[in-house]
Amino acid sequence: MRSTFTKSVSWSISLPLLLTAVAAGSACAPSSSTPPPGSGGSVGTGGVVGSGGTIGSGGVVGVGGSVGVGGSVGVGGTVSTGGVTASGGGTATGGGSGTGGGSVGVSGDWGAVENPSAGCTIGALPTRDSLTANDNLPDPFTKLDGTRMTDRGEWLCRREEIKQEIHAFIYGEKPVPEAGSVSGSVSSGSIMVTADGPEGTAQFSVTVNMNGATAPAPAIISYGGLGTMPAPSGVAVLTFTPVEGSGGSGPKNAPFFDAYGSNHEAGYLIGQAWQISRLIDVLEQDPSVIDPTHLGITGCSRNGKGAFVGGVLDNRIALTIPVESGIGGTVAMRLVHQMDSGANTEYPYHTISYVRWMSEIALGAFTTGNDASADQTTELPIDMHEAMGLIAPRGLYIVDNPSTNYNGLDRNSAWVTGNVGKMIFEALGVGDHITYQGASGAHCSWRTDYTAPLNAMVDRFLKGNDAAATGTFDTDLASPPNPADHIDWEAPTLTGEL
Repeated sequence: MRSTFTKSVSWSISLPLLLTAVAAGSACAPSSSTPPPGSGGSVGTGGVVGSGGTIGSGGVVGVGGSVGVGGSVGVGGTVSTGGVTASGGGTATGGGSGTGGGSVGVSGDWGAVENPSAGCTIGALPTRDSLTANDNLPDPFTKLDGTRMTDRGEWLCRREEIKQEIHAFIYGEKPVPEAGSVSGSVSSGSIMVTADGPEGTAQFSVTVNMNGATAPAPAIISYGGLGTMPAPSGVAVLTFTPVEGSGGSGPKNAPFFDAYGSNHEAGYLIGQAWQISRLIDVLEQDPSVIDPTHLGITGCSRNGKGAFVGGVLDNRIALTIPVESGIGGTVAMRLVHQMDSGANTEYPYHTISYVRWMSEIALGAFTTGNDASADQTTELPIDMHEAMGLIAPRGLYIVDNPSTNYNGLDRNSAWVTGNVGKMIFEALGVGDHITYQGASGAHCSWRTDYTAPLNAMVDRFLKGNDAAATGTFDTDLASPPNPADHIDWEAPTLTGEL
């Protein structure tokens, strides 16, 4: 039986960045080798603010910029922007020509900066003691002050509330480096990154395979290697080596922790996401080889968790492709004990005990063991459907494996979480910017069912083909659960623009 979910809102935009990281890693084999130190490169000097930006027909979002002064709306166009200063001191680059406008307008720095909502002032987060259990997925449209969104323009600061809760209760902090602290070098064979932090210096390298692409090329950043996933033609492949250590205690070792200290509260997924952001900084400083305006991120299994978090927490990534990511990825934590409990199931505690992918301090306040009696993740004020929402209006392609061969992928929870995440995209007017494909088989073995949606999402978000048909939801999961049974709210009908 094949189940589909195709309700979507058609919307088109050429997004500025797509960083794709793909990996076919095992769920059980940790990486322990540290990438070689980076060298060379110069520190970016900041972007140039555009002026007089207008929205003309067929324009695309200009990369790396604050919106030009006095922009006006034209028919069918998208926002034209000038340059902005990239985080960590990288110099921003200009925008390219587009292929057509969209039905929903977008303003601000969507796709142009690491965190477009950083300037929002939000209220106090709830305290741990104030949180109560809720088996249903939380309402992403209800703000901290208790009121609900009515306009898409409110999403900018609502996403900052969600982002801060995710840091406080799940992942731990992702620091922003000081201006001028990130440098590196870019060639057709490798990228070297150096970033200073309060406790030391992080250095790492990424391998470049141009894959027949012409510089400056769009790129797929691969967590640990592409594996059996086909590399799209005309797209470079950048291989990133994630570093992590097993166990739930002790010093942490990875480039991020070299910069911020081995006892930093963040989990390893934050450390890897921080590295990806610093890599983008360097690509913005030197865009001659890899086009920093067309990047995406993907990985499989443990690397799918990393790719998902990287996409969630850097708005410059235009397409995120988590593959079979399981718990800690695109699976709502509170649903696992309810929907997927059984032999070899990976529960939330697994993410801070087997490997500290999440923060053992933040998430450790909600789970202390791999059984229902030790799990209080139903008291989390947020969950992974809202993390998905942080990616909007950028692209998200969830590649899933509902096979009964591996219970660790939490197949029922994954289906429900993805569908509820889609409700956020739809309410924001970008329902066709999220795609879900479930196909059963061996873990991290690419299947032909995945390829057509991959090509469509890459065409749209990496190659700028706004006519590509995206937004399908499909699975071969037998008797898929009804997502509506796991929410106690309805998506609002929002007006306005993002």
